[in-house]
Amino acid sequence: MSDAKPEPKEEIIEDAVVVEETTPEEPVVVEEVAAPVPPQQVIYVQTPPPPTRKGNRGIGALIAVASGLIFAAVLAVITAIIGVFTNGSLSFNFLGNVQFYIPTLFFIVGFVLLVLLANRANWWAYIFGSIIVAVVVYFGTIGLGLLTTGIIMNTPEEAALRWASQLTNPFVVVSALLAREVALWMGSVIARRGRKLKVRNAEAHESWQREVAEKRAAHEQAYAPTATS
Repeated sequence: MSDAKPEPKEEIIEDAVVVEETTPEEPVVVEEVAAPVPPQQVIYVQTPPPPTRKGNRGIGALIAVASGLIFAAVLAVITAIIGVFTNGSLSFNFLGNVQFYIPTLFFIVGFVLLVLLANRANWWAYIFGSIIVAVVVYFGTIGLGLLTTGIIMNTPEEAALRWASQLTNPFVVVSALLAREVALWMGSVIARRGRKLKVRNAEAHESWQREVAEKRAAHEQAYAPTATS
C-alpha cells in the first residue's frame, strides 16, 4: 500500500465574460415653454348718455285745447248766422245752452287724441286725422245730445225718428265740417313744430356720436404706449 498523496485536481476557472446589454439612448424631448402672454388691458371709456328725443305731444296737446276755443268762437258766429235765416234775428242766447258746448267737448277730445298719436308726424297725419275728428264730433254731438234730452225714455220708433232728424241737423253738420277745418289747419301748425323737433333731435344725435367718437379716440391714443410695451 503506497502512501502516495493524491495529486490535487486542477480547477480550471474560466473567466466569465460579462456582457452588459445596453439599450439605445432615447431621444431627449425638449419642451418648448411658451412665453407668458401679457394680460390684455381693458380700457373703459365713459361715454355721455345719448340725448333724449324731444316729443311734440305736450305742446301739441296745449295747441289742440286752445284750438277748442277757436272752434267754439267760430261755431258761435256760424250758429248766430244760421239763426238769422231760421228765426229772422241775430241772437247769442244759445251760449247759455249746454247743448251748444257738446261739439266743442268732442272736438277737444278728438283733437288731443290725434295729437298724442301723431306726435312728430308730418301734416299728412293731420289731413287724415282731421276727418276722424270730424266724425267724432258728428256722432258724438248727436249721441250725447239725444242722451241729455231723454232719448232713453222714448219708444224705439220715436228714438229712431229723433236719430234720423239729427243726422241732417244744420248745427250738427256745421260742427262736423268746422271741426275738420280747424283740426286740419291747426294740425299744420303742430306738424311744422314736429318737423323742427325732428331736425333738432337728429342734430343732437349726430353731436352725441361725434363726442363719443372723440372720447374713444382720445382714450386709445392715451393708452397706446401701454398697450404696445
